[in-house]
Amino acid sequence: MTMAAPTRAQESDTASTPRATSSIETLDTVTVVGTVNDLQSLDFFAPNSSFVLNRNDIDEQGARKLDQALHYQAGVLSEPFGADNKVEWFKIRGFDASISLDGTPTTPNGYFVWKPELFGVESVEVLKGPNSLIFGASEAGGVVNLVTKRPKKEEALLMQAEVGHPDRLGLGIDYNGIANEAGTAYYRIVAQARREDGMQDDTNMKSYYLAPSFTFEFTPRTSLTLLTSIQHEDGTPTNGFLPAYGTIIDTPYGLIDRNLNAGEPGFDQLKRTQISAGWLFSHEFSPEWTFTQNYKFTHLDLDQHNVFAYGSDGDRQLLRGYTLTDGNTRNHYFDNRMSGKLRLSDNVELLPTFGVDYLKSDTSGLNNGFGLVPNLDMFEPVYGAPFTAEGTPYDLDTKQLGMYASAQLRVGDHWNFNAGIRHDRAESSGHINGGDTSYDVSHNSINVGAMYISDYGISPYIGYSESFKPVAGVDGYGNSYRPYEAKQTEVGIKLEPTWLDGTITLAYFDIEEKNALIADSTNIQTQSGKRTNKGFELQGDFNITPNTAVKLAYTHNHSRQDISDSQTIRTPLIPNHQASLWVSHRFMLANSNPLTVAAGVRYNSSTEDERYYPGETIPSFTLVDLMMQYQFQENWTLQLNARNLTDKTYVSGCDFYCYYGGGRTVDLQLQYQW
Repeated sequence: MTMAAPTRAQESDTASTPRATSSIETLDTVTVVGTVNDLQSLDFFAPNSSFVLNRNDIDEQGARKLDQALHYQAGVLSEPFGADNKVEWFKIRGFDASISLDGTPTTPNGYFVWKPELFGVESVEVLKGPNSLIFGASEAGGVVNLVTKRPKKEEALLMQAEVGHPDRLGLGIDYNGIANEAGTAYYRIVAQARREDGMQDDTNMKSYYLAPSFTFEFTPRTSLTLLTSIQHEDGTPTNGFLPAYGTIIDTPYGLIDRNLNAGEPGFDQLKRTQISAGWLFSHEFSPEWTFTQNYKFTHLDLDQHNVFAYGSDGDRQLLRGYTLTDGNTRNHYFDNRMSGKLRLSDNVELLPTFGVDYLKSDTSGLNNGFGLVPNLDMFEPVYGAPFTAEGTPYDLDTKQLGMYASAQLRVGDHWNFNAGIRHDRAESSGHINGGDTSYDVSHNSINVGAMYISDYGISPYIGYSESFKPVAGVDGYGNSYRPYEAKQTEVGIKLEPTWLDGTITLAYFDIEEKNALIADSTNIQTQSGKRTNKGFELQGDFNITPNTAVKLAYTHNHSRQDISDSQTIRTPLIPNHQASLWVSHRFMLANSNPLTVAAGVRYNSSTEDERYYPGETIPSFTLVDLMMQYQFQENWTLQLNARNLTDKTYVSGCDFYCYYGGGRTVDLQLQYQW
């Protein structure tokens, strides 16, 4: 038996129209640096819940942010805090998830959060649920690894221009070239410039991205890829924080306009510069054994000021505060890994991987998590009231050393086993808002799984995994945060029957996280005892006809969290039911040019913030999306994407604060590709 190749995560679909899903390939495993496949297989026949979005999947959705690209995936709650131009927001199976870049953790802390440019991404790898095997400290929701665009052995060019609503303009270029006659040195240059308005009045963002990369093949078995990027953003950030009064609770004056800017346009600003540089090295000692090294340096410089509403006076006035962050963070990450293949008998094959990684992160600057700002009339706002904003020193130094080993065991044509173990030592020193953030922790994490692959296209599996994440900071009462610890048990069935051109996955999960962060009236999060989610997912990706593709997803959540030793409530923001359907059909016109039309529906059931607004239900909502793509010449494509086509006004959720969901956006993109 052979397994589907992890390199599928790197392949770019250059077709100008959205492709329908196809049956699972059966290829030999190939090591690719900067992906998660060596440690935790993302193959369809792996005993876990995972998926890979390739470039064509991202383009079909017209996604400009990562949270938009994940809209039609089971288990994923995208944009729970509404449309935001500052950062990505999504939860997986009811929990936050960790983002990595080419297998390197982005190590967010506080407001120092790396924001990826999706135009520079080739594929998105998602592993659901707790799993610290990938790079140690990680969130309970899982790991989302972004594989950036890398050089290929071909000449290729992509240029695109976009316009849209609200007030969007953008240009992008992606060029791949060969540097020498032997074809052993090749390069890629990706560049993007974009400007767009946010949903709230007087909010906007300009972004610029440049990512040169180079690959050198020293021998047929040895290669080095240099990856660099610089990204700059400058604008007025969106501001989605609002009280329940005026959003889900009516007032004598009506409801707050979803476009209201509750901040201070003259004060609010975001200036962020992100620089990354590193290498991906691979040497094949033999056809069975490969050494890889992944190094990345990142530097993030942030100057961010935000005014937000945290309550009301019960009449017309919004009570407001501000946050201030001005500083930078620097990360160094090394990962040295050996992967191999051992044939123990004619029917038994073992694929071991082991390695050591090291992370050093230093952050310094000024920070103020909460300061008071004059009130604002929520129905007739007048801006410009004076106030003083200041911050205290923010200093955080973190080190993490990890040692890990994992293996895939294939027995005959029917059994596939995964197992992994990891030990981490994490240390931190520093001060935030005058509080000591030091910690020194060690942690062991394991994961195991087994799958039976039947001859009838029905493959049941079971898995168990763990994660942990140290948290730097103190709550509003001066208490230092304790590390998150999470575990997941999962049972599922993966279907690829002969009568279906595609796949279906059904999974039951049970996740428990200790020391979860919850919203607090101090405006600084506190830690609760435990958060749990028990639910199941259904994901289907298949073709009805050769030209008609369907993507459907359903998620049931039963999520609960402790807020004291004696009180457990339904977790805010997390709906009990989520469902989505995306159908695309390709028409061949009389001139033989293809026209693809797709429509999508997304549904979230009602939610409730039982702690702060008991008895107040946040209504369910259904959103409609549309895509039309016309390839009018061999190299030219015109694509229209509309998100929230009916421009529905809705509240996406409440968790002490309440948030309006994103309004209608329309994008028109012209693309040239050869």
